[in-house]
Amino acid sequence: MLNSNKEWTISFSGCGFLSIYYLGVYVCLLERAQDLIERTTKICGASSGALIGAMIACQLSPAKCCKNLMELSKEARKGTLGSMHPSFNLLKLTRKLLVQELPSNAHHMASGRLCVSLTRVSDGQNVLVSEFASKNDLIQALICSCFFPLYCGVVPPSYHGTRYVDGALSNNLPYFSLRNTITVSIFSGESDICPYDYPFYFHEVRHSNVSIQVNFANVQRVIQAFFPPEAEVMAEFCENGYKDALTFLKENDLLEIDSPRTDLITTHKQDKSFSHYNVHNQSVVDTDQDRHTQYGSKRRQNCQLDNHEAGLLPEPIKKVISEARTKKRRWMAELFVVKLVTSILMLCLLPVETVYFTLLKFAYWTPEIASDLRWLWDLTMQMTGLVWRQLCSKEAVCRPRCLVLYTCGHGSD
Repeated sequence: MLNSNKEWTISFSGCGFLSIYYLGVYVCLLERAQDLIERTTKICGASSGALIGAMIACQLSPAKCCKNLMELSKEARKGTLGSMHPSFNLLKLTRKLLVQELPSNAHHMASGRLCVSLTRVSDGQNVLVSEFASKNDLIQALICSCFFPLYCGVVPPSYHGTRYVDGALSNNLPYFSLRNTITVSIFSGESDICPYDYPFYFHEVRHSNVSIQVNFANVQRVIQAFFPPEAEVMAEFCENGYKDALTFLKENDLLEIDSPRTDLITTHKQDKSFSHYNVHNQSVVDTDQDRHTQYGSKRRQNCQLDNHEAGLLPEPIKKVISEARTKKRRWMAELFVVKLVTSILMLCLLPVETVYFTLLKFAYWTPEIASDLRWLWDLTMQMTGLVWRQLCSKEAVCRPRCLVLYTCGHGSD
């Protein structure tokens, strides 16, 4: 059990578009363990986990952030190719939202408390940034932490004159080894707050300090992190994040006595609402027998929730989710012929759209083209020099051996 008398550290791993799961976690902690949030001295994160950390450190409205995440995922699903469509620019939209939502003193609120994980391109080493000179400085650090190579572009952004890429590539859970660090991950495994899945066999892998069980549900989550699912599934992730955090608070005796709806927590009733999407996007109900066979989840047997799923999330969050689900149902209610014709037209226009939006991206890139091309040239020369040195070193080793063999051969004659 964690020591509740000390200061806390919360660490969020990168999870792409599924960061709405972390939003559900944050809402639960804010509503049912506010003292824990107040005594959290460090909020760490990589990639989208760093964005959620900035949201917490700057005390942004959870309902507004939920709406922005829903709108961002909806924008990613618009094009024929989803988030890979040329019209979708993830980093540009993310920067726009950060400029719009972060307060003017965000750098003061985040400095010393928010810890952003970055991966330095030059040597692949991890860098943790926790001091920010301005709001733009904070935003640039977050953009660097979210830059996934090829998916977000070719030329990585720079921070204080150094190129960085996604922090999840080198350290996906900063400070995970500290005793009072609460680790949060979208992938089922050994993190403190994470989904609970039934693996086909007892095996896990570790990537950048994150424990990930080997199962089909985690494979699906990896895909959904890059290609966001429909609004219904996104809403389910938010609800599950709330319930997983609630279970964590219960098992560690961290629930505040005067927190709202504490009476929903039981220790004897079977959990009927603890559902997570499997590979078919269907709800899976965990029974007591399943929980005893889950990998690394035995200590959660007496921390089940009562069947009050509809009353878990606060009203502002439920309103945002309800609006997103309503829009989803209106789309499904359209005629099949209309959807078919629309899909055919989108495929026919795809080549034209590709050329048009590629030119727009090139125009957007123009102010930085000189510095980026210079960096690409320097990187190419460094790689060429490295390969040349390796070849020369191998040739230097081979020459003495050939000389010895040649001399021995003449000596024997």
